[in-house]
Amino acid sequence: MFSITKSTRRARVISGLAAVLTAAAVVPAGASAATSTFGSSLNHDPANAAQSCDQNNLNSSPLCTHIGSFYPGTSGRVKAGANGTITLIRVRAQGPMTMRFKLVQVRNLSADHRSGRAKVVAQSHLLSAHGPTQAQAENGIYPIESFKVRIKVHKGDQVAIDTRSNMAEYCSDGTPGQLTFFNPSLALGGGFRQSQGVDDCLLLVQAVYNH
Repeated sequence: MFSITKSTRRARVISGLAAVLTAAAVVPAGASAATSTFGSSLNHDPANAAQSCDQNNLNSSPLCTHIGSFYPGTSGRVKAGANGTITLIRVRAQGPMTMRFKLVQVRNLSADHRSGRAKVVAQSHLLSAHGPTQAQAENGIYPIESFKVRIKVHKGDQVAIDTRSNMAEYCSDGTPGQLTFFNPSLALGGGFRQSQGVDDCLLLVQAVYNH
């Protein structure tokens, strides 16, 4: 009688372990965390950067919010594709700059990408990019700089920065890359505001996030 009970228990344990292993085997691969990016693909060198976002007063340098609102072709992805956490901000700058990374929501974007409404939903502390050394600049090398952060992101959020001198951009006539807001810039906690201008440059800022 004892031997039958012991055998029965052993069989039940083995059966239970088999069930656990089977369940683990069928967990979909997508259940593990993935890493993605949005914003710029950083596949352009910066060029003609640091233009004033106030096109009516080019001698001024107001604190300006630049939104990466347009990335044609393979130059980037405008919106976050999923909810998650941003762990890195990556920047490709033509020269030294101080900026604050922001996440924004955009609505009522015009068909030509030259106007829209936006509000800030999250932001980082101040970040300082160094840009290339003199030797790197002379050789056309513009390194990508990375900054560790931890910022919650939601599907559809977009990349933006606040700066007085945007050195992280590739400027080419006719590319409506950035909606701009200045005097004042977009503030965290504020409502949707209409853009005041458009910068014909691609914003060279990328968010790396886990989801």
